[in-house]
Amino acid sequence: MIEKELEEFEDFYKKQVNSQFFKIKKFTNKFLQDTRENLISIKVCLDHFLETGKEKIEQKAQKSLNFFSDRIRKEIDEIQIPDEEVNYDTISELLKSIKKLFNSINEIAKKSLPKFHKEVQAEIKELNYLTRKLGKKQAQLDEFMRKKYTEVREAENLLKKLPKLFQLKDNIEHAKADLDEFEAELEERNTVQENLNSKLINLEKNELFKKFEAKKEELFQLQISINDEIGFKKALKKFRFELEKGIIHVPNVDTTYIRDFIKNPIKKLVNESKDLPKFTSLMVQLRHSLEENKLSLKSDTKQKTIEQINAIFEEKSLQANIEKYLQIKESIKEIEKKIEEEGLTQKLEDLKNQISSNTIKLEHVKVDYDRKNKDYTRYLSALKTEREEFQNLIAEVLKEELKINITFSF
Repeated sequence: MIEKELEEFEDFYKKQVNSQFFKIKKFTNKFLQDTRENLISIKVCLDHFLETGKEKIEQKAQKSLNFFSDRIRKEIDEIQIPDEEVNYDTISELLKSIKKLFNSINEIAKKSLPKFHKEVQAEIKELNYLTRKLGKKQAQLDEFMRKKYTEVREAENLLKKLPKLFQLKDNIEHAKADLDEFEAELEERNTVQENLNSKLINLEKNELFKKFEAKKEELFQLQISINDEIGFKKALKKFRFELEKGIIHVPNVDTTYIRDFIKNPIKKLVNESKDLPKFTSLMVQLRHSLEENKLSLKSDTKQKTIEQINAIFEEKSLQANIEKYLQIKESIKEIEKKIEEEGLTQKLEDLKNQISSNTIKLEHVKVDYDRKNKDYTRYLSALKTEREEFQNLIAEVLKEELKINITFSF
């Protein structure tokens, strides 16, 4: 098996192809040498034109002669005859350049030769001879490339696949560098997040925050108890509906109060005076309507509502709970005031904002990391496939297994 580094492979392979197809390459080089000599001969012929022109051609016609000579020389100078890079593509370009030279000579000759052709008949014959000779070589080389160079061309064309391996190698290295950068940033962001969360936990362990949370929980539980005591919204809704529709008639009932009470019963009770006169009156009227069967409710709903109203009057815990509710709210305000005075609220807000900002940045970095990781994996897979395919194709040419080693800069 042949093993070669990717960077060394092109030179190695070219030498192998030149050696394997030595006879064809030698024959091609002979054509190229002949072409080079033909072009030099044409330049020498142009010198003959100028030398004769100095003696025989008048000054005005000499300008046309000089133009004729300069243009053809320029076309010849632009022709690139391959030396080291002798392959199908460079030879094809050479053949195109020679064809272009012939076209230019014909075009320039039509414009310029009539002005001085009588004086340079010998030089014209020489030029015709040299161009026919070059044309013959061009035709032979063209035929040779079509008939004899096919296998060499196929071997040479495999090198056109090589840049893709280099490109994939570069893509992998760049993707890995970006991946490492995103990974480092990800670690940094995670560390920042951990520190911020730790600070937040420590801040929330402050005694004032503990009291604040405890009071909020106490208030929440009390709200549940109060709502349980007055949990007869269905009966109240029915009561209000039938009053507003005129289905039943009960004097001195404020339907607006009923509507507001249904929306937020605790708020209405808290805003009443100590003895809860409006609420007490409403309960009396609701109970009376239920006992008199004035409301079209299911018997179990009606009975449960009456029992709840009786419990309110008998146990008298509702007023005590409302008083307690107000006391807890006041305690919460006092704690909030102390928290504000010590700047804890601002610290808490700042920490939460920092955590929120870092969380957004962290998510963005994760997205970038995942995207680049997909690119990295895709490039690796593509390189593996391309290298295996390339190695197999080269092995068919060299008649020997090949392994191309690719070393990354990371």
